[in-house]
Amino acid sequence: MTATRSRPGPTVPVDAVDTGEAPPTGLLRRVRRGRTLRGRAVLAFAAITVVLLGVLAVAVWVAVTQYLLVQRERTTLIQASDNAAQVQRALGTEGLTVPQTLAQLPHESGSVSLYVDDGEWVTTSLLIGRDDVPAVLAETVLGGTPARQRIEVQDATMMTVGIPLAGLDQAYFEVFPLEELDKTYRVLGAVLTMAVIGLVPLSLGLGWWVTGPTLRPLDRIASAAHAIAHGDLSARIDPHGDPSLVPIASSFNVTAAALEARVRADARFAADVSHELRSPLTAMLGAVDLVESSADQLPPDGQEGVALLRSEVLRFERLVADLLEISRADAGNTDLVLEEVRLTDLVQEALARRRLGGREAVRLQVRGDATDVVVHADKRRLERVLGNLMDNADKHGGGLTGVTVTRGAATACVLVDDDGPGVPAGERTRVFDRFARGSGSIRTRTEGAGLGLALVARHVHAMGGTVSVTDGPSGGARFTVELPVHEAP
Repeated sequence: MTATRSRPGPTVPVDAVDTGEAPPTGLLRRVRRGRTLRGRAVLAFAAITVVLLGVLAVAVWVAVTQYLLVQRERTTLIQASDNAAQVQRALGTEGLTVPQTLAQLPHESGSVSLYVDDGEWVTTSLLIGRDDVPAVLAETVLGGTPARQRIEVQDATMMTVGIPLAGLDQAYFEVFPLEELDKTYRVLGAVLTMAVIGLVPLSLGLGWWVTGPTLRPLDRIASAAHAIAHGDLSARIDPHGDPSLVPIASSFNVTAAALEARVRADARFAADVSHELRSPLTAMLGAVDLVESSADQLPPDGQEGVALLRSEVLRFERLVADLLEISRADAGNTDLVLEEVRLTDLVQEALARRRLGGREAVRLQVRGDATDVVVHADKRRLERVLGNLMDNADKHGGGLTGVTVTRGAATACVLVDDDGPGVPAGERTRVFDRFARGSGSIRTRTEGAGLGLALVARHVHAMGGTVSVTDGPSGGARFTVELPVHEAP
């Protein structure tokens, strides 16, 4: 699923949108925040994976430990039964003593043999004797019932197996150490625990990789929505035939098309109105010129009224011109002509025209190697941008105090400073909106419809640049126009 455009448009950056690529540096730190949809999906995937691994580890632990225990008990029971039978035969036929008979028994597992006859106990070990055999177990075995029981001898776990013999009050006991089995349990538990813990980062990485393709359609939707929000009304979504995405893409595209049509229609209406107003404005200016030619014959109040009428008509003419230009851009007028422009020369020409208008001269400052810098720009629009910024400084910013051209690695900047109170930080984005003027400053007390800076932002963005406002070195406002530098082949 990709975002497409019906007409060529400006490249729109996608901020804070996952691209479905490999995990970036600091994956654990980013995923741990869980603030994005992909982060939450990765955390959910990792949690489910860890839970399933934990259940599997417990199941493996129970199954393996039970199997080992059953096998150990079966082995001890078989060995004890065989040794008891051998003791029974040896004492009845070979004439050996009990200690000799017990000493000849096989003890591959390190077990200890005990023999009891009418209360007399014989053992093959100095550490394990009758006191280590539980009384209940001994009574059960001497009563004729084989039995087994775990015991603790010197902090070691052992298995005691008792086999009754043919004689009255005779029984054979064998004590088997379980240290090897306990060690196996500890090793198995440590391995399973480390496996579950070690798979946590692996599951996070796998979750990041798995959720990338899954959430990529949402990234495309976010990219298209971001493009429309930044003025590219031609952005559309192509579902690529995915049935589950067709309804979303269709609804989005219908909405975007309706929005584009509405905006274009409104812009065409404004352009038509502005165009139709130019004819009566021309007639009004001609009438004002006619009245002014005989203004000497009017009383002072009449002369003042004619002067006021002329200033308002001229202001109205500028407003209509600005409305016509901005509405044409909104209606899709693509008259942008990019060419190589020597930025310093163009700024110098703009300052020279200001001096011809009788205004105070401001010297151009050129920093570093910006003297011969060439930018890719529309010369007519860039001239309008510079003129609007200089007029804005004169009329709304207390006067133009400086114009500077600088050059960076890939961009060139024009800095326009004024002597006004500046623009508050909370209004530095809003001043580029249409009909917007700063609150509580000289900009609210001067003439102007608030379209000059809107046109500046429109033209600069169309040329692939940016415009911003900050505090100037003298306390006023500094408007910065940044344009891409044209690199010679």
